[in-house]
Amino acid sequence: MMEPHHLRAVDMAKTELEYGKDPTLRKMAHDIITSQTKEITQMRTWQAAHPSVK
Repeated sequence: MMEPHHLRAVDMAKTELEYGKDPTLRKMAHDIITSQTKEITQMRTWQAAHPSVK
């Protein structure tokens, strides 16, 4: 259930990078993409190692 939450955060941050002008918010968006992408990878790796856990 957490993966969609993290994916939406990445989507919103990408929108900020596409349209946003404020350097502070653009940096925040970049940091969100970096951290959330890492967490998505960690969750997927854990799920692959534990296929019987839902």
